[in-house]
Amino acid sequence: MLQAQGQREFSLIERVREFLFVFLPFAAILTVGGIAHYYSVYRTELVTTETREILNVGLARSALNNDLVAVISDLTFLSDYFQTQAFDPIGGLNKTDVTALLLGFSKQKQLYDQIRFLDMEGQEIIRINFEGGESRAVAADALQNKADRYYFRESIDLDQGALYISPLDLNMEQGRLEEPYKPVMRFATPVFSRDGTKQGILVLNYLGQRLLGSFKRASANIANHVHLLNAKGYWLHSPRDDDAWGFMLPHQRRFSTGFPQAWWEITQRGTGQVRTEKGLFTFETVTPLAVAAQTIPSAGISTAATQRPAERWVVISQIAPDEDAPSLWGFVTRNSPLYLLMLVVLVVGSWLLASARLRHHRAELESEYERRFRHTLENMDLAAVTVDKEARLGFCNDSFLRLTGWQREEVLHGEWIDRFVAPERRELVGKAFSELQKGKKYPREVEAEVMTRDGGRRLISWHNTPSFDSSGKISGVTCIGEDITERKKAEARVRELSRAVEQSPSIVMLTDRNGRIEYVNPKFTDVTGYTAEEVQGRNPSILKSGEISPEGYKSLWEKVMQGEEWRGEFHNRRKNGELYWESASISSLRGENGEITNYVAVKEDITERKRLEAEIEQHHKEMARHQALAAMGRMAGMIAHDLRNPLSSVKMSMQILGRQAGDERRELAEIGMGQIRYMENILTDMLAYARPEAVKSEWIDMGKLLESVMSGMQGRLDEVNVTPVIEVESGLPTVPADPDKLRRLFNNLVSNALQALEEKGEDERLLEVATTVNLNDTGTSVKVEICDNGKGLDGADTEKLFEPFFTTRAQGTGLGLAIVRQIVDQHGGTIDLSQRENGGTCATVVLPTVPADAPTQ
Repeated sequence: MLQAQGQREFSLIERVREFLFVFLPFAAILTVGGIAHYYSVYRTELVTTETREILNVGLARSALNNDLVAVISDLTFLSDYFQTQAFDPIGGLNKTDVTALLLGFSKQKQLYDQIRFLDMEGQEIIRINFEGGESRAVAADALQNKADRYYFRESIDLDQGALYISPLDLNMEQGRLEEPYKPVMRFATPVFSRDGTKQGILVLNYLGQRLLGSFKRASANIANHVHLLNAKGYWLHSPRDDDAWGFMLPHQRRFSTGFPQAWWEITQRGTGQVRTEKGLFTFETVTPLAVAAQTIPSAGISTAATQRPAERWVVISQIAPDEDAPSLWGFVTRNSPLYLLMLVVLVVGSWLLASARLRHHRAELESEYERRFRHTLENMDLAAVTVDKEARLGFCNDSFLRLTGWQREEVLHGEWIDRFVAPERRELVGKAFSELQKGKKYPREVEAEVMTRDGGRRLISWHNTPSFDSSGKISGVTCIGEDITERKKAEARVRELSRAVEQSPSIVMLTDRNGRIEYVNPKFTDVTGYTAEEVQGRNPSILKSGEISPEGYKSLWEKVMQGEEWRGEFHNRRKNGELYWESASISSLRGENGEITNYVAVKEDITERKRLEAEIEQHHKEMARHQALAAMGRMAGMIAHDLRNPLSSVKMSMQILGRQAGDERRELAEIGMGQIRYMENILTDMLAYARPEAVKSEWIDMGKLLESVMSGMQGRLDEVNVTPVIEVESGLPTVPADPDKLRRLFNNLVSNALQALEEKGEDERLLEVATTVNLNDTGTSVKVEICDNGKGLDGADTEKLFEPFFTTRAQGTGLGLAIVRQIVDQHGGTIDLSQRENGGTCATVVLPTVPADAPTQ
C-alpha cells in the first residue's frame, strides 16, 4: 500500500495531538496525587518532629528529677542518722563516729563538694571537703561560722523533716567567683536529737556539674538545640557554652531577651509546645521543691523560700523554622525516582495508545489515498513506476510504457532489475533493494539508464518516494522519472567548455585522467612563459621546482583520484627558471557513468602576496625584538642602579680584607673577588646588549686590530696554554667600523674558543685566526675566521646560540654570542658558526668594506 510524504507528516502531527489528548488528563491526575502525597508526608513528619521533641525534653527533665531525688534521699538518710545515732542521751555529739561516717559517705558518693554540720549558732562542727577525688575532714581550727549565710538563716527555723534547696549557681569563695567555675546547689535540713531537741542543720553542697552532665547525656539526641534556664530566663546550659550563667557573669545574656514571645508562652504554661516565627519550642518545667515534696511527702517547705520566687528550671528544645517542617526539595529528592518511573510509564503508555488510535485511522485513509494516487500517476507525462521491496514491478503508467516500448501485461509483476536495469548496474541496484528490505531508505534522487524493449538505453532522472504498509514499514518505492538522455549529452559537451574559461584572471589547466595536459588558458602562458603548444600532452611536472617532496605529490593525486578536491600552494619554476608561488585548487570531472574523466586545476599567482607576507612577518619579528630590548633596557637600568653601587662597596671591602688578611683568608678574598668580577661582567654584558651604543666608525686595519685583541688576551692564552696561529692576508682593505665594538666582538669569540679548548689535553689544543678578502655579488668584504679543535657544536641549533640568555655552558648569561650578533648587524655584516670536519668549531665574521646603509641601532 502507498502513503505520500504529506500524509506521513500529517500522521506525525496527529500522533502528537493524540498523545497530548491521552497524556494531559493522566498527567493532571499524577500532579494532584503528588501534591496530596507531599501534604500527607508534610503532616506526618511535622507530627513526628513534635512527638520526638516532647520525648527528648521529657527525658532531659527526668534526668534532672532523678538527680534531685538522689540528693534529697541522701540528705534524708543522713538526717535520720543524726537523729538516731549521732547524739548521746544528754545531747552530746559523737563527733568521731559522725566524722567517720560522713567521710565514707563523701568518698563513696563523690557528689558533694562539702558536707557540713552547723550548730544552732551557725558554727561549723564538722566539715568534709571533697577535692581531687579524695574526701578530707577539715581541722577544728579551720572551721568557720556561717551564721550570716543565707542558707543557714533560711534553714535553721525549719521544722523537723523540712528541706531547704538553694538555687543552682556558681560557687563563691571570699566574695569572688571560684575559678574554674564550679556550679553548686545547697541542700539543708534541721537536725534533731532523739528527744526532739533541734541541734543544728545539715548542709550538702551538691556539685552542679554532675546535674548538668546528666542533663547533657539525657538530651544528647537534641544537644544542638536544647536549653536549660532558670526562672528568670538565664541559661544554665546552652548549645553555646558562653551563653550560660548570665545572672552572675558580665555578659548578662539570657534566653528571654532573644525569644520574648516564646518565653512569655513558656512562663504562662510551664509545659507544652509553642510555634513562633523563630521555630518550634518544646518545654517542661522542673521545680526542685516540688520534686522534694514528691520524694518525701512529709517534707515541709522553707517559710523563707516562700518570700522569694520558687526555684524552678525550664528545659527547652528549639528547632529553627527551616528545620521545623520537611522541605519540598527534600520530598522531591526522596521521591523523584518513583515519580519519574510513573511519568515514564505514563508517557510510554500514552504514546502507545495514541499510536494505536492513529494506526486505525490511517488504515481507513490509505485505501482512498491509493486510489487517488494511482489516478494521478496514470495521467502525468512523466514516467511513473511502483516497485516492491523484492524488486518486482507493481505499477507503471502509460508514459513509462511508451518510453520503453513494452506492453503492460508483459512487464507487470515482473522482475525490475533483470528487465530494465543495465547489466553493469544490476549488482548496485540489487544491493539498494537489499537495504530496502532491511528497512533502510532507497536513494531519493538517482540518475540511471533504463533498458528499452529493443535493447536501447534511456537516461532517466528518478525521484524516489518510499511506500509504506498499514504498520508503517517500507513496502516498496514509487519512482517518478524524467527522460534526460538528450539533455545530458548536451551538458557533457558544455562541461568541458565551461571549465576552460578563456578570460579568467586565474590559471586554468585541464588534464586527462592520466595527468597529461589537454588545455591551458592564456593566463597560464602569462605566468609560466610556456605556450599551450609547448605543454600540450605533457605532465604538469615540468613546472616543478623540486621543493615539494614526492610524498606530497602522491598525497595530492590520491585525493583527487578519489574524487575529492585538493587545495594548496606550489612553489614552481617559470620557463626562464624564475621561481614563483601559486595557490591551486585541483578537482576531478566525472563522466555520465560517474567515472573520473578529467582533472581541472584553477591556480593563482601569489608570488607578490607571499613576498608581502614575508616582509610583514619580518617586520613583526623586528617589532618584537625592539620591544624585548626596551624591556631589557629597563631591567638593565634597574640592575645597574640597584646592584652596581652595592657590588662596588663589596668589591672595595674584599680588596681591603685581602690586603690585611693572612694567607688563608687572602685566598678566600681572592675567590670572592673572582665572583665579584664575574658578576660585573654579567652586568656589563646585560647593559651592552640592552643599551647598544651607536657605531662610531673609523677606517680600521683588521690585521692590526686582531694583533691588539690577541695581545690584550695574552694572559688568558697563557692560562689555557695555547699559542694561536694567526694568518693575515696581505693587502687587506680597511674596514669602516667601531674599533671598540670590534674588539669586544673578537674578544667574545676568542674567549668562547678558549673555553672549548679547556676540555682538550694541553698538547692537543689548537686556536687558528685567519683574515682574508672575500669577493661576492654584493661586493668586497673582509672575512675573519676563528677556529678551535674543541668539543664542537655537538648538534646544537646554531640560530638558538645567538638568542639572548641561551647558553649550553654551566656558567655565563648566554649574552656573549647575542652581543656578537648585535655588533655584526650594526656593521651590516654576517656571522656563522660551523662544525669542523676534524672536530671543533669555526666562527666566521664577514664585514663589508663600505659603510652600512642601514641605520645603527
